[in-house]
Amino acid sequence: MAYSFDFSKRVDYVETDKMGVVHNSIYFWFFEKGRTETMRHLGFSYKEVEDRGVMMPLVEQYCKYVSPSYYDDLITIRTVIEKLPTARFSFKYSILRKEKDGRETLLAEGYNVLAFIDSISRRPMRCPQWISELLQEKLAD
Repeated sequence: MAYSFDFSKRVDYVETDKMGVVHNSIYFWFFEKGRTETMRHLGFSYKEVEDRGVMMPLVEQYCKYVSPSYYDDLITIRTVIEKLPTARFSFKYSILRKEKDGRETLLAEGYNVLAFIDSISRRPMRCPQWISELLQEKLAD
């Protein structure tokens, strides 16, 4: 009952450090890009969520670095949603490099957890029903 979405991009020069390797902090940007594009692919954007009075602050995050990535690598950000959100929304990620022979090399993997809060009161809330309904349709496929 998991939902998976792949987003591909090339590593930009600005994402590398002096050694020419993608800086460790950038993987969290990759996670955010994967999450944002996954939500858009599911039929809702962060902007729409916020326009409807809901904010989604990050409450937990983890990354395990497996293999380095370099400038101009073609990478895939694979985002997985394993269960429907309640008061928290969990995402898992794999960052993969596409090799010339077609194989994929795991570069990093991790997860993050977001909460739902009312944008006016800033109080925790459950996942909005409209998001749950959209996700139920996609996760059922």
